Amino acid sequence: MNVRQKGANGELEAAKWLHKWLRLKEIPQRNLEQVRSGGHDLTGVGKLAVEVKRCEKLAHSMWWDQVCRECPKNMLPVVMYRQNKKKWKFLISAQTIGIEIGYIELDMEVFIRWARGRL
Repeated sequence: MNVRQKGANGELEAAKWLHKWLRLKEIPQRNLEQVRSGGHDLTGVGKLAVEVKRCEKLAHSMWWDQVCRECPKNMLPVVMYRQNKKKWKFLISAQTIGIEIGYIELDMEVFIRWARGRL
């Protein structure tokens, strides 16, 4: 499978996961305009700007910089990532816990509780 197809499949998988676990009315959609105009990977997740990563090699800082650059001012940046045969993990702003810069990593259960409180 090529990298582009793996990314698209990861975005579709993430959209279904978010729909189910965040109890969204509709399945989030892939942002197909982001190649031309920038932005995050999924739309329809309330005020969460979700960037999806589906890869083996982790690059948290690079991913976090990307989502922060592309995140509109009125939204909250989120990186949702998964390695093969592992569960989804999430990066959110460290400001959530009172630290001015950086990110923190959440597992699925904690992310669900955090995200539901922001939708």
